Amino acid sequence: MRIQDIQDRQILGAALVVLGLAFGGAAAIAGLLAVDHMALTGPMCGPTLGHCVRCVAAVALLVAALGASGTGAWLMKPRTALSPAT
Repeated sequence: MRIQDIQDRQILGAALVVLGLAFGGAAAIAGLLAVDHMALTGPMCGPTLGHCVRCVAAVALLVAALGASGTGAWLMKPRTALSPAT
């Protein structure tokens, strides 16, 4: 692995962590909206009839945030460049 490849992986990792933070913020907002929605329409949205798109979107954004941040952290892990074969 060349040094340029290592630097590119670290830049990509940092970008994925930032994307994960953005997804996390969106998940928090979607979660708050879903909680308000469930409080207003409790009998309609929940265990009896299944969850609506607002609830599913909050969970999907949370999973996306964890996936992007985890992948970014893994890519940012320090690696050593392989020496050329002699």
